Amino acid sequence: MRRASKIDHSHSFRRHQVTPEERDQLMFDTFQRLAPYYDRLLDVQSLGLHRYWRQVVVKILTPSPGQCLLDVAGGAGEMAKRLAGPEHMVVVLDSSLSMLNIGRARNNNDLLWVAGLARALPFTDNSLDAAVCAFGIRNVTYVDRALQEIFRVLKPGGRFVCLEVSRPWAAVRPFYHLFCRYVVPRLGMWVTRLPEVYEYLVDSIEDFPDYKEITQLFKDTGFNNVSCRRLTMGIVCLHIGTKPMVIVEDINRKSGG
Repeated sequence: MRRASKIDHSHSFRRHQVTPEERDQLMFDTFQRLAPYYDRLLDVQSLGLHRYWRQVVVKILTPSPGQCLLDVAGGAGEMAKRLAGPEHMVVVLDSSLSMLNIGRARNNNDLLWVAGLARALPFTDNSLDAAVCAFGIRNVTYVDRALQEIFRVLKPGGRFVCLEVSRPWAAVRPFYHLFCRYVVPRLGMWVTRLPEVYEYLVDSIEDFPDYKEITQLFKDTGFNNVSCRRLTMGIVCLHIGTKPMVIVEDINRKSGG
């Protein structure tokens, strides 16, 4: 039996208690307002490093001809456009209509744009070859349900790569905290003029669990060959998991076990 996830922020938004439904609405409102500034804000906050981190994902998850890849919480397609190509399909799913509309207007390549929630993916079982989520999983209301849904829609042997913030090496952690708490808000104010929006981003970075908890959640979901790769002094982490070719639960069901 899979263990319950410790990662549950479904009742929290900016460290205030809310219902899951209220959190969904607050997240929707946040990214509707943030959409025009999001890419520039990410450039400023990461000092441009997010471009390098995304290229690492591309090297790991380059699609083969005929494959279909899902970008979960893909926003305006910053990750998807790097994975796009003429011989395969990349689907961008996000709950923010503003982010999707901006992405659709910017990108003329073969991306498919879908509005939806990560915890209720509008795709059939075993239908996608691979999935990616870049800096989006911490914004999901139910992280465990999102991973279960990604696992469900992947074909056996399909891989999921999650690029997300993490807790950096102990030696740099105090400096990183100062950067997040004092420098990032000023940069965010300069870019967006929306203090409540970038303050949420800072809180979400600091409150997100470290790589060990995410690695365990991947394993609890059922992924095999789970690994993590810490980048740039541990500031971000690449989590990788593969859906087994044969699911143990299916074997037990067929054998009557």
